Amino acid sequence: MLRPLIMLLLAAAATPPDAAGRTEVIDRAALARLRGNEGVSLQWIDWDGTHRGLLHVRQPGALVHIDGEQRAAGQPGVLTIDGDVLRIAAREFTFRGRIVITDTPDVGRQCVRDGTFTFRITGTRRYWRLQQMEACDGLTDYVDIYF
Repeated sequence: MLRPLIMLLLAAAATPPDAAGRTEVIDRAALARLRGNEGVSLQWIDWDGTHRGLLHVRQPGALVHIDGEQRAAGQPGVLTIDGDVLRIAAREFTFRGRIVITDTPDVGRQCVRDGTFTFRITGTRRYWRLQQMEACDGLTDYVDIYF
């Protein structure tokens, strides 16, 4: 009788944070910063911080969802991001979804990334930066979410 209960408890402990459709919130202030974000950027599109894209944060239930896009008028490059925040702590969050970089820094470039990624604040920076920066074509892509 005790063994099935122990097995059930072990299975529950091994369940990923989003298995129940829930974001694990370690730091509520960090979640508030994400909700009040000041945009998303990719360095190939926005070198000087004047053309950040919009990042929407939705939480229809217990799972935080983010989606956004950045593009500069008259330029071909586009960044899109769409997915769920699995866990958020004071200086980082875990994101599972899709990040797409199109036509930048060169026209014809298509970098599609699906998976689980970490965004982290380092030093005194006022943004989270994607930590898995090198994925396509040997280029380093700085995807930043500002607060």
